Amino acid sequence: TKNLDVARMMRNTSFCGVGQTSPVALIEAIKAFPEDMKVVPMPDMPWGDYGVMTAPCIEACPAHVNVPRYIDYIKAGRTDYATGVVLRHYPLVGSCGRVCVRLCEKACRRNRLEGAVDIKNLKRYCADSLGYTVDKMFEGAAAEPSEFSPRIAVIGAGPSGLTCAYHLLLKGYKVEVFEAQRKAGGMALVGIPQYRLPKDILLAEANTIEQLGGKFHYGRRLGKDFTLDDLFNEGFNAVFIGVGCAKGMKLGFPEDNEPIEGYSNGLDFLLQVERGVVEGEAPSFSGDFVVVGGGNVAMDCSRSAVRMTDGKVHVIYRRTEAQAPADPLEIKAAKEEGIEFHFLTAQKELVIENGKVVGLRCIKLREGAPEANGRRKLIEIPGTEFVIPCSNVISAIGQRIDQSIFEQKDNILFDKRGNISVTESLATSRPGVFAGGDCATGPTTLIGGMAQGQTAAESIHEYLTRGSVGFEPRSRMTQMIKKCNLLEETEPVLPTLHQARQQMPELPPEIRAHNFEEVELGLTPEEAKKEAERCMRCYRLFGVVTQLPIPGFNQKAQ
Repeated sequence: TKNLDVARMMRNTSFCGVGQTSPVALIEAIKAFPEDMKVVPMPDMPWGDYGVMTAPCIEACPAHVNVPRYIDYIKAGRTDYATGVVLRHYPLVGSCGRVCVRLCEKACRRNRLEGAVDIKNLKRYCADSLGYTVDKMFEGAAAEPSEFSPRIAVIGAGPSGLTCAYHLLLKGYKVEVFEAQRKAGGMALVGIPQYRLPKDILLAEANTIEQLGGKFHYGRRLGKDFTLDDLFNEGFNAVFIGVGCAKGMKLGFPEDNEPIEGYSNGLDFLLQVERGVVEGEAPSFSGDFVVVGGGNVAMDCSRSAVRMTDGKVHVIYRRTEAQAPADPLEIKAAKEEGIEFHFLTAQKELVIENGKVVGLRCIKLREGAPEANGRRKLIEIPGTEFVIPCSNVISAIGQRIDQSIFEQKDNILFDKRGNISVTESLATSRPGVFAGGDCATGPTTLIGGMAQGQTAAESIHEYLTRGSVGFEPRSRMTQMIKKCNLLEETEPVLPTLHQARQQMPELPPEIRAHNFEEVELGLTPEEAKKEAERCMRCYRLFGVVTQLPIPGFNQKAQ
C-alpha cells in the first residue's frame, strides 16, 4: 500500500513527463499482482537493484555523456553548466567537439525526421563559448591529496591517459604522467591535422591535468628511460598504460623495409606534417600523391597532402565508398578539396626508378559471394591493371602497438591481434597495471580512448580501495539494454515541429585546400540555440532487480 501511495503521489505531483509516466508500470503491476508483490522468496538476502535514466544518444556514446542534459543547458543559455555536464566524463571537451565520430548522432531519433541533432558541434560551441578558461573552470576542483594518498603513474599523455589522470586527480590521488613526446596530446596531437583540431585548443585542455595538481614528465619513453619495475620501485601504487599504436603498417611490398624515397606510412607522414605546421617549418612535397586506405587516417593524410603539394592527390580503397570506415563527412570534404577516389581498387606493386617512387600499379576489384564474416569476397578483374603516376605513396591501412617497449619480466601479455590483453575492467596480466586506448583495443577514436581512460580510473580506484576489481554495473547495464533491444526504433516518433538542422559554416574549398587553418568555423549563439531546440529529450528509465546484491552497489546488503 505504501509503495502504491508513493507511486501515485509521484505521478500526480510531477511536472515533467518522466515523473508522470515512470510510476505507471509499478502502479499497474501492484494493482494486477497484489499478492505476488507481498512474496519475499529470500527473506535473509535483500534483492539487488540498479537503475539508469538514459537515452539512445547516451547509450551510443562510449563515455555515456548525458547529451539531452547539456543540450537543455544550451537552450537556457548556460553553456558553463552544459560544459560541466561533459566535464563529468572527460577533460577534452572542445577537442571532442571537433573530431568526435558522432556515434550519438547515428542513434539520434531525430534521424527519422529531418536529420540528427548536431550534437558534436553543440559540444564544441559550449567549450568555445568559455574561451578555454581552464584555470577558472578547475580551480579547487580536485580533492586535496594528503601525504598518504596513493601515487599513480600514467604512461602516455594521449586521450586515454589524460582522462585517466583527470579522474584520479579529482578523486584525490597523486598522479604523474610520463610522455615520450615533448608535449601532451598523444596521437591526437601529432595524428589529427591542424585544420581539424587546432593544437592550441588541445594543449589548453591537456593543461587541465596540471591545473588539478598533476605532473608531466616529457621526453620519458617506456622501455628506454624507465621500466614498469622502476615505477613500482619508486613508490607508485598503480600504473595505467596508454601508449597508443605508434607503429604504422606498410603495404606488404618487398620494399617495405628498404629506404625508398616517397614511400611511407600514414603516421610517419602526419607526424612530419604536423611537427612542421606546429613549429613553423612545414615540409615541402612535389608531385602527385597516392594514399592507400579508407579510414579517417587515410582522409587526414590525403587532405594534408593536398595542402602540401601542387600535384594531384589520389585515394585508393579496396571496397566500396559505403563500406569505407572513414567519416562520410570527411570523404565529402576531401572530394570538395579536389581529391580523387578510386574505390574497389587494390595496390599491386610500387613502381620505382633509381630508389624513388614514380608510380603505384593498381588493379580493379569486384565483389563476390559473402564470406564467413559476412563481407563479400573481393576478386581481381583480369585486364584492369593500371598505373597511377606519383612521387609519394602513403600506406594508411592501420597501426599497431610497439611491443618492444616492454620487457619479458614486465609480465604483460598480448592478445592475438598484438594489443595488450586486458579484462573488462582494463586490468592487465600484471597486478596493479591497467591499460586502455589504442594499445589495448587497436586503433580507436578520441571518444573511445577517453571512455577507456574513465573506466581505468574507476578500476584503479576500486583496486586501491578494495584490493580487487569487479565488473562495472553501468557497463553491464549497457550490455543488457543492447542485448534486450530496449532502444529499438519501434516506437513512433511523436508529432513535432519541423526544424532543419543548422549548417556548420566552413572555409570554402578553394581557400582551405591551400592552408592549415581550421575548416569548420563554429556555430553562432543563435544557431546553437536553434539547433538545441531540435532535441526531443528521448529519456528512458531502465532498472534491473536481482536475487543477489550487485557488487559495488549493494555493499550494505552484502
